Amino acid sequence: MTLALLNENPDLATAIGLYDAWIRLTMHRKQQPGLAVGIVYDGELLWGRGYGYADIEAKTPVRLDTRFRIASISKTFTAVAILQLRDAGLLSLDDPVSQHLDWFNLQYQDAPEITVRNLLTHTSGLPRDSHNPMWTECDAPSWGDFVEGLKTRPPTRPPYHKFAYSNVGYSLLGGVIEQVSGASWAQYLQRNIVDPLGMSETHPVPQTDDPLLATGYSQLSDCYERRPMPFFLMNGFEASANFASSMNDLVKYAAFHLSEDVNAVLSPHSLRDMHRIHWLEPSWSEGYGLGSMQYKLDDWSISGHAGGYPGYLTGFTLCREHKVAIIVLTNALGSTPPEYINQGYKLVLPEIIKAAEAPAPEVDPAWLLYLGEYFHDWGYEKVLLRNGQLQIVSLDAMEYPPVILEPTDAEHVFTIQEQGGSNETVRFELDESGGVLRMMLRNEYAFKRRQA
Repeated sequence: MTLALLNENPDLATAIGLYDAWIRLTMHRKQQPGLAVGIVYDGELLWGRGYGYADIEAKTPVRLDTRFRIASISKTFTAVAILQLRDAGLLSLDDPVSQHLDWFNLQYQDAPEITVRNLLTHTSGLPRDSHNPMWTECDAPSWGDFVEGLKTRPPTRPPYHKFAYSNVGYSLLGGVIEQVSGASWAQYLQRNIVDPLGMSETHPVPQTDDPLLATGYSQLSDCYERRPMPFFLMNGFEASANFASSMNDLVKYAAFHLSEDVNAVLSPHSLRDMHRIHWLEPSWSEGYGLGSMQYKLDDWSISGHAGGYPGYLTGFTLCREHKVAIIVLTNALGSTPPEYINQGYKLVLPEIIKAAEAPAPEVDPAWLLYLGEYFHDWGYEKVLLRNGQLQIVSLDAMEYPPVILEPTDAEHVFTIQEQGGSNETVRFELDESGGVLRMMLRNEYAFKRRQA
């Protein structure tokens, strides 16, 4: 179905091609090691690709089966597990945490007890992270050390007073899952989420010798170099950030989250409940569901989760209204997945919506000769077909409107239509073989990039 959607809607294929070109240029400028991206539509992979290296030294390419530490995307799995237990009648979201963890007696003075719902929505008032420098020393405490350390760290505010992101809270949910189900957190998630969804490339407890696990890298140093980051397990914090997964498997996971059908993992009611806002920030532009971040992008409501772990930054996002997901996995700090994700929605989602509503307009087949990427010392342009028009888009300034090229009576010559322009021309110059050599734009030229 997705292949037919691409074949029947050239503007959609154009948008994906533009997105691909922008990703390559952005990765080059950021000197990122590797990245995997996937766009899911109606439960299937519409388009996906790996870029750069999973291991710089070995020059191992990133592929769709390359595994990344997905960090806090793990919270979505933990939330699904809690909602499964609610569906089974084994707990309520408004149960006090102490009902399931008998050692837990932390409570803000004169405030109600902290509940499972408070942990799910980051409204418990508990601290964010460990009592030890877990992220800087890459050393997470055991569950026993986590419990003993937490007993001396009371909440800083009453429940529901404020949204305050807490890895501690989600780690406690892992303990609740174990107590209620009788299985370890990893065993429960493997048996009840990972296996039923056929996610064979996903591991709640990653292995350091996994040949498909991408090497995670540091920020760029002052000398523009990156160093490999150490591998470690989250131990007592595993329910908040331990998973490793691939693009292949996260496509399956996205299909589950986009579905409205009855399935073996979670009731449709709980799935909808997970992706609606349970905490709204005062700006009304973002909030949090049950294990899902929520934000507005243009007119679209996006849900999902980001992930950050030493050497890896990731993003798993859904636009459930339009049955679309965009997933980005990177293996270096400083990689800004939200930038890649939001650019993908802005470029591709309008074309998916349009493709579902009306057929694409016809264009002059002779224009196909001019399509491609053009470069000069000042930047990069891409000539493409969209909305029945020949357009030029600057890959350096994607926020600006495209330049529209209107045909003239002269062969290979077009008039520029743009805001603030003066109807100058573009001329495409051909080489001896009949291919385009360069584009003359306002009497300056840019060479066409030859595809490798």
